[in-house]
Amino acid sequence: MNYIIFTYKWNSRELKKVITTILKSGISNNIKKFNYIHNYSLDNKNIEKSEEKIILIQSEDENKLTDFLSKNFPQKIERINLK
Repeated sequence: MNYIIFTYKWNSRELKKVITTILKSGISNNIKKFNYIHNYSLDNKNIEKSEEKIILIQSEDENKLTDFLSKNFPQKIERINLK
C-alpha cells in the first residue's frame, strides 16, 4: 500500500465529510491530515501566501482512488506529485 498526497484548501468541516466518504467507500483504510501548511508563490514579483491542508491517503489501487476523487470531488482535492 502506498500513500498518495493531496492538498485541500477549504474548511475543516468539508474536509471531514470528504475523509468520511473516502473511508466508507472502502478505497482507503487510512488517511493522515496535516493542518495549516503555508504555501508561498511568486506572482508578478509579489509573494503570495496561502494556507492549505495536506492529506495522505493510503490505497492499494491508485487508479481506483484517483478516479473516485475526480468523480466525487473534482474541484476540492489536488494531487501533489513528488519526483
